[in-house]
Amino acid sequence: MNFLKRATNKVSEKLHSGSSFEGRTFVHGHLLIEIRAARNLPDLEGWVSKLVDKKDVTDPFVDVRLGKAKIVKSSVINNDLNPVWDEDYRVEVCHFAEELVFEIRDKDHAVTEFIGSVVIPTSALLSGETREGWMPIKKKSGSHNGQLNLSVTFVSKVSIERTYEVPAYFKMQRNNKVTMYQDAHCPPDLPKLADLTYPDGTPYRPQSCWTDMYYAMMEAQHLICITGWSVWDKLQLFRGQDLNKDNRTLGEILIAKAEEGVKVYVMVWSEKTSGDIVGEKGVMGTHDMETYRRFKNTKVKCALAPRELSINEFTDVLQNEFSSGAYTHHQKSVICDAANPYGSLRRLVAFVGGLDLTGGRYDTPEFPLFTTLLNEHYGDFRNSYAKSVPPEQGPREPWHDIHSKVEGPVAFDVFVNFYERWEKQGKKYGDLEMLDRSIIDPMAPAPVDNPDKAWNVQLFRSLTSDSAVFDQEKIKILNGKKGRMIEASIAQAYVQSIRNAENFLYFENQYFLGSAYSWLQNDDVNCHHTIPSEIAQKVVDKIYQNQRFCAYIVIPMFPEGDPASAPIQEILYWQTRTIEMMYRRVGEALKQTGNTSHPTDWLIFMCPGKREGPGPHLDQLEPPTETMAAKLRKSLRLPIYVHCKMLIVDDAYIIIGSANINQRSMAGSRDTEMAVGCWQPAFPEHSPFGDVHMFRMALMVSHLCVNDPVLRYPGTMDCVQKIKELCYYNWQMYIGPEGSVCPGMLLPYPLNIMQDGSIEYLDGVVSFPDFPEGAKIMGKRSAMIPQKVTT
Repeated sequence: MNFLKRATNKVSEKLHSGSSFEGRTFVHGHLLIEIRAARNLPDLEGWVSKLVDKKDVTDPFVDVRLGKAKIVKSSVINNDLNPVWDEDYRVEVCHFAEELVFEIRDKDHAVTEFIGSVVIPTSALLSGETREGWMPIKKKSGSHNGQLNLSVTFVSKVSIERTYEVPAYFKMQRNNKVTMYQDAHCPPDLPKLADLTYPDGTPYRPQSCWTDMYYAMMEAQHLICITGWSVWDKLQLFRGQDLNKDNRTLGEILIAKAEEGVKVYVMVWSEKTSGDIVGEKGVMGTHDMETYRRFKNTKVKCALAPRELSINEFTDVLQNEFSSGAYTHHQKSVICDAANPYGSLRRLVAFVGGLDLTGGRYDTPEFPLFTTLLNEHYGDFRNSYAKSVPPEQGPREPWHDIHSKVEGPVAFDVFVNFYERWEKQGKKYGDLEMLDRSIIDPMAPAPVDNPDKAWNVQLFRSLTSDSAVFDQEKIKILNGKKGRMIEASIAQAYVQSIRNAENFLYFENQYFLGSAYSWLQNDDVNCHHTIPSEIAQKVVDKIYQNQRFCAYIVIPMFPEGDPASAPIQEILYWQTRTIEMMYRRVGEALKQTGNTSHPTDWLIFMCPGKREGPGPHLDQLEPPTETMAAKLRKSLRLPIYVHCKMLIVDDAYIIIGSANINQRSMAGSRDTEMAVGCWQPAFPEHSPFGDVHMFRMALMVSHLCVNDPVLRYPGTMDCVQKIKELCYYNWQMYIGPEGSVCPGMLLPYPLNIMQDGSIEYLDGVVSFPDFPEGAKIMGKRSAMIPQKVTT
């Protein structure tokens, strides 16, 4: 295994010759950690606690840090000086760190007390040999304070098998079909996609998510299960000319299906402030109480599910109060039974993605600002950027999202996720039985026209045992934290996919922040998932290998809400630290290799925006009477909000789900999430011209409003330069004088990236156009907001 150590040291030396990043030892792969037991720990309980309970002694637990990043927290063993944990962890690592530290602490009610630590130099792990056994626990003075029995093995990235299948709670399923959707509704005759074809000349025909979902619910005979961050019973699935297909609301449709005898289950996140605290709408406006009350006296079973923690002691009560207010149930899925062309038994179909069935989400790839206010969006107006803008004056907030429909055995896994959550938090609202296999075949293969184009699909989650009843036969693969079982397979899937990439990565995501342990400042922030660091490292590796590669990252211009507000400014600050870290690593690699290309030739951040021309439709609207409405009526521009949670790798593999690229979504212990990882074995990365390729092409063509053959090869310099050229021109029009119109909708993210990877404000653009001076693009830290909320 010494070759692994030599290879890792070689990369570390290259990256850190004159590098500004702390530490010279680069640890890239995963750690297998066992925390077995401790012995002869000191009793740190004082005489006061002994008066209450003579048996009260130290309550030990173990924190594990890799450099600045906290990567493991064991359970607490109460009143035990010789505790036994026997806990196993697998931790993905992409860190520059000199030490792996096992810190043993005593848990008191409100604080913890340091007992001592075991320190292992990371350089001693690079060979891949296991370090295990009893090791002395040392106090800061160097004296011993008991012993810790542990095992650590480093598995280097270079020795890990390259595969799309992830070792996770749900195994990979074969014989599936996947339909990918952009936005809630995509007209089949969308002009800018009219000339888009597969390489063999077959026309590309986009599907409409809400239309397909409607027909799936209408065709259900036995079961409909819906879970969401927000589900609004008054939502209309059809708009405009399609309204004559069915003008009923979602609530009316579900109630009617339940009256037919279909078992309908709806599980919504119970937003803490809705109801009695600030009124039925709550702070987040999720409609949870409104929807619950609509279904309460019907045959639809609707469960209100708060994001709760199990309570074992007093401090858990405090943590639960924080968790239920700060974190959410963010999973989104719709599951229905369907006809099975291969037999008499029914099958399952499931929709997974950024699927908020609530207000303000209906949109098309055209993203109109004003033209739909009096028809498609009448009664469903949303502008969270400027909430004072009246619906009759506009503009509305454009909403870009990505969804999927999965058919085949993986749809049953989506149902199992719903079932496990209902068993934990929904049973008091009604029983949900496991599938009757005499009616529904959970493993029925998906109906596909060509079996060679079938899909392999795997379900991933961010979820804890507080929110679901896990299968006891599967929990061995899960990690734990403070005694809770945690599934964080979404983060693992992202990391594995990035490591697999050969030519390009294409992200569209609502947030982008992480790998704080590598930031140039504020590196102690608890936002330590490794995805940004993995992306930067992939680019750096390709630079040193002299191989073309590009990571495209599409994010919103700013998070949803007032960009000058403290929460949004702090999120932007963390985002800036993330982007800064990534570009500095890329810039240093270019410098050290003598490569004269620019960092944005390898890593490019973009954001969508819409700037329209004037027209007679504006005369039909009320004249603007409010300040922001008047300003936006004059500029006729607004950022397009990106709600997507998607990654495409080499046009061969795609992840679609609900998880954002932040610690909330990726930790597994904060927000609950779900995603599917999908690929067609007939279209691997060396011949990636299947459905993933076409979907990525449709997204780029829609955003850029240009169908150029060069877009078929995103890893090439020609493609990168073309996209940068188009985005730059769109930006000039976006910030141009009154009357300017953007020909496309994709803009470069408004930061100036220097040759060395440092970042600056663009000349004259410190704040977001049309918004207050306090809406700084690089953001600002807040002294009042808990970091766990904004990370």
